[in-house]
Amino acid sequence: MPQTWSLDWSHGQVTVHAGAAALGRTRFRLDDGRFVEPFHEAPWITAGETVEPGLGNLRGDWPCLPFGRLYGSDDPLVGAWRGLVDAPLPQAADPLGPSDHLLHGYSAASEWKLMSLTREVITLDLDYPGDSPIERITRTIRPIDGQAGLDVSVEIQARRPCVRPFGFHPNFALRGNPGSFRIEPGPYRFGLSHPVAEAAARAEPDRKFTTLAEVAVKSGGHERFDRLPFADDREDILQLCGIEGGVHLVDEHDRVAWDLSWDTAKLPSCLLWMSNRGRKFAPWNGRHLCVGVEPVASAFDFGSAIAAADNPIALAGVRTAITLEPGTPLTLGWRIRGHALAPS
Repeated sequence: MPQTWSLDWSHGQVTVHAGAAALGRTRFRLDDGRFVEPFHEAPWITAGETVEPGLGNLRGDWPCLPFGRLYGSDDPLVGAWRGLVDAPLPQAADPLGPSDHLLHGYSAASEWKLMSLTREVITLDLDYPGDSPIERITRTIRPIDGQAGLDVSVEIQARRPCVRPFGFHPNFALRGNPGSFRIEPGPYRFGLSHPVAEAAARAEPDRKFTTLAEVAVKSGGHERFDRLPFADDREDILQLCGIEGGVHLVDEHDRVAWDLSWDTAKLPSCLLWMSNRGRKFAPWNGRHLCVGVEPVASAFDFGSAIAAADNPIALAGVRTAITLEPGTPLTLGWRIRGHALAPS
């Protein structure tokens, strides 16, 4: 069995897996005494199915370095993004190594080692391959004593200067009826729909928006993208660029509100992965339902080359990658806190 480590505190229990250092089942005790589990676990995990390493730990959250994957000429990018696929590799990203080709990077496909387990904190670390400009990443899970909350962070050390996209990947379960889960982001400069012509997506690709309540769709007009789950099957990705503060989430089914916050100066966007039974191929098989609310410095999920290039988000003044230097560790993190909703 894969290794896991758990920690109890005044307001819950958290479990971390060696695979991808992923958050497993995490229980929070709310102020009304109820226990809730907000995070998602992929159905193939529950069913005990064997899948590729990049998907085998699709749970509550894991760090992605580099974030996304490398897109190629076979991927149907649209607009100005299309020209970035075959563009020369930006100097800041050169050279790319094998770990840059993995889905969400070496961190998502590897077994991490436990460094420390105390009553207050779980710490894991991972050494990157010698051909990577990343030397080591350390992940810390620290419950907030006296609160239904967690602090999650990483420290990244580089062996060579590099620029890479980075993101956390918090995934929230959608257990209620259509529209019962609300997304209320903090202020952001602009939103952008995924610039990829995907049949399973409902949003019109590569379209800007100012509110999740009004996003252009392929069938014409606009629809709400702030009320989940959707009644129809779809797979949509939206990026909130230049966000401030974080995101407020309201789950009417579990009668709980979550505040997700992070240092938006370091991770200036929020990627929303709305996986609503839209992927019909294995192992998804039309059964995957969750929303990823992901603090990122990235250009969607396009990987290191496009993130380091003069892509449309970066040209608009929103950074799409982190800069790493040897001898100067970079710390990134996010916090979640839960509050019970008043009885309806």
